[in-house]
Amino acid sequence: MNILILPLFRFPTGHSVVAETVQRKITKTNPATHIEIVDLLSYTNPLLEKIVGTTYIRWIQKNPQSYQFIYEKNVNSCKKKKKEKMPILTPLFIRSMKKLLDEKRPDLILCSHAFPSSILSALRDKGTFVPPVVNVYTDFFMNDVWAKSTSDYHLVPHVEAKQLLIDEYGQQAEHIFVTGVPIDDEIFIPKPLQDVGQQLLIAGGNVGFMDLEQVHQLLHMYESHHFNILCGSNQTLYEKIQATNHPRLHAIPYLKNREQMNELYDRMDAVITKPGGVTMTELIHKRLPIYIDHFLPGPEQENFHYLQARGLVQQIDLTEGTALELEKQNATFHEACDRYEAQFEMNATEALAHIIEQVQTVSV
Repeated sequence: MNILILPLFRFPTGHSVVAETVQRKITKTNPATHIEIVDLLSYTNPLLEKIVGTTYIRWIQKNPQSYQFIYEKNVNSCKKKKKEKMPILTPLFIRSMKKLLDEKRPDLILCSHAFPSSILSALRDKGTFVPPVVNVYTDFFMNDVWAKSTSDYHLVPHVEAKQLLIDEYGQQAEHIFVTGVPIDDEIFIPKPLQDVGQQLLIAGGNVGFMDLEQVHQLLHMYESHHFNILCGSNQTLYEKIQATNHPRLHAIPYLKNREQMNELYDRMDAVITKPGGVTMTELIHKRLPIYIDHFLPGPEQENFHYLQARGLVQQIDLTEGTALELEKQNATFHEACDRYEAQFEMNATEALAHIIEQVQTVSV
């Protein structure tokens, strides 16, 4: 069996992490399966992928307000028209997707990003045969670029998402699996409810959204805490923190190995981060209290509102030295995590194995 997994961009994102995660999960239960991960942007034009990726990161860093305006305008437009949003340059990517399918000839396609999901739907609309498509949602909401009506299977983050697909998009309940955002099997064994220490992890995303001045402010405002800064691909920040030789400051490079990430989580008492889908799901599973200082407009903002309403994150303002109240949050946070994970019908490994079995049965 040939399986094609489609994220977006080649640099590390939650979408690419999920793509690699589901690849490992499938290999574990179906070792003979041939699996390939392809980024449609770079497959179409490597230079285009680089330009789009660089522009996106600079945009959200330098002018998040304008990004939020464009994002909300597009979302509201789709809601008013009650249709799924098609990306720009769709004809170009439809041709590229058809070429990719002709070349790889997959039996099953998994999308960990809305963009390839929408292109596959457009390809079907033109009468081209497309093998079964699985939407693997990587956030706590489903934006309007996802092909929710035409995709065949769905791995969703919660029961509300499943009900939405049934009620508004005509999907069959047996084709929707409440698994949560898929996380690696190396992120295991939740931390027990225990006395809270003073080890804080600051994870600002893979590009490291924090500078040295902000780090020094934290040391001044929180004099009893140790700060472990996950620098991502921000090598400059990593080197600057290392050069300080401060006893309460520790720089951590990007950790691609999820077992190392699990070990890091086990040493921490709480995490200050941004609300990305994969990171939030890992921290909920590990029962690590989550503090949100800021978030980017768009998906992170949507995730934050969902999680805050359910007691899964707490917003703080680091510039004002907000008290963290780790002891107080720890017990209530564990209860909120239990409620969230209780809705899962099965884990992602089981859901993917079930889907593959169904597809193989139909194709025989």
